[in-house]
Amino acid sequence: MRLLRNPEVRYPLLALLAAAGLSLGLAALLLKGEPYRGTVLAAVGGAFALCGVILLTASLFHSRKVRDFTAKARGSLRGSRDLKFDDFSEGDFSDLQNVVEKMAISHVLQEEQLQKEKNILKDSLENISHQLKTPLQALTTTGEQLMADEMTPAVRKRAARRILDTTDRFSELVKTLLELSKLDAGAEIFRQDTFTARELIDRVCETLEIIMELREIELIKSVPPEITIRSDMKLLSQALINIVKNCMEHTPAGGTVTIAVSDDEVATQIRISDTGPGIDPEDLSGQKLFERFHRGKNAGPNSVGIGLAFTKQVIKGLDDKNEVWAENRPEGGAMFTVRLKKVNV
Repeated sequence: MRLLRNPEVRYPLLALLAAAGLSLGLAALLLKGEPYRGTVLAAVGGAFALCGVILLTASLFHSRKVRDFTAKARGSLRGSRDLKFDDFSEGDFSDLQNVVEKMAISHVLQEEQLQKEKNILKDSLENISHQLKTPLQALTTTGEQLMADEMTPAVRKRAARRILDTTDRFSELVKTLLELSKLDAGAEIFRQDTFTARELIDRVCETLEIIMELREIELIKSVPPEITIRSDMKLLSQALINIVKNCMEHTPAGGTVTIAVSDDEVATQIRISDTGPGIDPEDLSGQKLFERFHRGKNAGPNSVGIGLAFTKQVIKGLDDKNEVWAENRPEGGAMFTVRLKKVNV
């Protein structure tokens, strides 16, 4: 019998049988010659027999619970989602069930997170490969053109310029990916610099003003000189550059890009707006445009889809209470808002 092979049942049952034998022997010895001796012995034997039945019944019930518990625990190790043991009674065994159930749920959640990270890595590698394929093909084609003897100086100059533009895109992509990797790994150390908002915006605009002039886009800055910010100026300026560049790329000639900074007791707010076509509602839904490798419907052919993701990761990395969001202006165009919580609040 399987139940009797269980030492947790066999040893108590043997102890009960030994106690029954000893009790019956003592009763028979002490009641020798008494007329009610047989009745007492029958009563003692019946009591021990009843105890044995109760012990076996309880052990059988407990053994079934243990087997069911073990089967579910093993199933959870094989990936089963049936983790509920449905036992809310008190006791050590119920406590053990609850602990194991929590461990199993934690195990499943960890597996799901690992699978999610694997999928993200797979998608990221596919997206990066896709983004690198086009400029590599452009470099190959341009190189073949440069090898042609009949190429005129003007065409050769344009080809050289195309190569330089492509390598700049490569450099920017690699730089942003490295920064994102640092942030993901927690290796980026955020500094705490104190600077004026005007210094920050001037640093953001210095690399883009000439390009805007060539594109015939007016850059408007509204930055009160008294506003100061305490943050990592290098990373914050890189994050804002991505927003300004995004607005610039979606603003037609003759349009404007406006940077306005305001201040209150709680936070410093930076608003960057343009007079372009605005953001597609689908990209605004859930703020998808801040997701890594998400290319909006109005994205340009050179868009990689990591600039705004980098911006959000930096803004939230500087302080998890910071906020960044996008919306469309009622009068037309897109507007990005960055809200930096003050350190002393």
